[in-house]
Amino acid sequence: MNKYLITTLLGILLFPSTLPAEDRLHIKSSIESIDIYTEHYPPHNMKIDGKLTGLSVEILDAMFRQMKFPNTIDDIKLTNWSRAYTIAMKKKNAMVFSTTRTESREPLFKWVGPIISTEVGIIAPKSKKIVINKLSDLNNYKIGAVLKDVGELLLLDQGVNKNQIFHVDGKDAINLSFKKMQKNRIDMFSYNIGVAFANAKLEGFDTSKFEVVYTLKKADLYYAFNKHTDDKTISYWQNALDMVKEKGIYDSILKKYYP
Repeated sequence: MNKYLITTLLGILLFPSTLPAEDRLHIKSSIESIDIYTEHYPPHNMKIDGKLTGLSVEILDAMFRQMKFPNTIDDIKLTNWSRAYTIAMKKKNAMVFSTTRTESREPLFKWVGPIISTEVGIIAPKSKKIVINKLSDLNNYKIGAVLKDVGELLLLDQGVNKNQIFHVDGKDAINLSFKKMQKNRIDMFSYNIGVAFANAKLEGFDTSKFEVVYTLKKADLYYAFNKHTDDKTISYWQNALDMVKEKGIYDSILKKYYP
């Protein structure tokens, strides 16, 4: 075998990203299986009529097909966010989605994405006529946030007093937060803006009575893997997502949820 061929083969084994996406997915040896966790987070991940669906779920299903893995949507475990997030942080070969990628979260996971751009902010009833001119103004209000969610994380990272943050948790956390705002138990809710309003509409709330009073961050949603997951596995999953995008499958799914 000549020196050039040996060098080429060694390069492929060590640096599979130099191959076209289609070919990279054939390097399956020692790719680890992944336990997948998610929450109710419409329109990205949600259970409708007993079936898990949503933008991120359908993209994940398309990735399964590209990887030719035996995984199906039925293998995804639906639970509350704080539990899903904690498991993915602590358990090797676990993944949680849809996860907002932020600076403070960066070293906690390995990332596959992006799935879609997103915006996290503060929602309040219009009737309260709340005006937030600067971040410190938030310390004058009771702010609802889901435990370990990016809405809570950004508040703490940006110096909001933790005593002003009131945790709302469980699979029905978004719905509960809107109810608490209506009953004046909290003044506002810190969350993904699009997801919060999408869920509120599904639950029958009149969203015209609520408004965004402050934007905390614009970022991207990702699939977040336990940081001890093998890099080869991460590369394999990223290649699958890249193929879903290259083939136009991603755009077709996106149009269903964001016409």
